[in-house]
Amino acid sequence: MQLLIGLITACGGDTARSAVARLRAVVETPPPPPDTIPEMLDYAAGLGVNLADMKKLPEGLLYEDVGASGAGDSAVAAPGDSVEIRFDGFLPSGTKVDSGAVAIRVGAGAVIRGLESAIPGMKPGGRRKLVLPPGLGYGADGTGTILPNSVLVYDLELRRIIRGAG
Repeated sequence: MQLLIGLITACGGDTARSAVARLRAVVETPPPPPDTIPEMLDYAAGLGVNLADMKKLPEGLLYEDVGASGAGDSAVAAPGDSVEIRFDGFLPSGTKVDSGAVAIRVGAGAVIRGLESAIPGMKPGGRRKLVLPPGLGYGADGTGTILPNSVLVYDLELRRIIRGAG
């Protein structure tokens, strides 16, 4: 508080209100650009993204189960499980920028955070459509053909749970 009073006093002829406004402008983070907010984008029709049908996790991941949610009464993936996944990643324009099939331990950080966040609760054979805000994808750094702060769309399939947490 004393620092704030000192800054206001140091502003000389400025009013306290204008000094606080300038200080706020320096300290506050500006709002993100609209092209980094998934809900403000248009998506290529071929991606099949319908935001109205998607659920949103607290960290900002939007997802929708596609088709059958997986094999009947089989186990569901949980943090710590080793799983095999298949994924395809796209920019909102429909340009494919990522794909692969990997075995990972859920929560170990082997794939981008958005993919890992979507796996818990899936059953083998289950598929999900994901929309990832930049912080759950490649963030401010980007990678290869993925520009910094890109929103990404992923098709994710949980092929199998290799073994449970142990």
